[in-house]
Amino acid sequence: MPAALVVRAADGGDLTWVLMAANGRPLARSAGAYRSDEALTAAWRELVADRADLSIRLSRDGPGPDWWWTATLPARSTGRVGRVGRLGRVGAAGLVVARSARGYLRPDQCRGGASGFVSALAGFARRVR
Repeated sequence: MPAALVVRAADGGDLTWVLMAANGRPLARSAGAYRSDEALTAAWRELVADRADLSIRLSRDGPGPDWWWTATLPARSTGRVGRVGRLGRVGAAGLVVARSARGYLRPDQCRGGASGFVSALAGFARRVR
């Protein structure tokens, strides 16, 4: 179960989040930045509520040996498809909302990190009730 959701100021005063595990290790980071506390809170609540709809993708980023995961929510009928906004990349597959906080040496470790992220979201859902 996660210990904390940490909000940090990004460049330009925007906000990002980092989900920390109970052991203090970062699990995930927001894929984009938010202009206000309200926008971040609304996006976080949507992510927790829609966690069952997340699509996780594993990939290598650049020439390095590390594996990374990204979490995508399905595209909504909001007309955002094809745009790149401050909240993340929107494509035909949806909105990238989170990414791994670190790289992994093997794909199975990366998959486990993504699974830990989704489990942590379920922990937050139980807290809200």
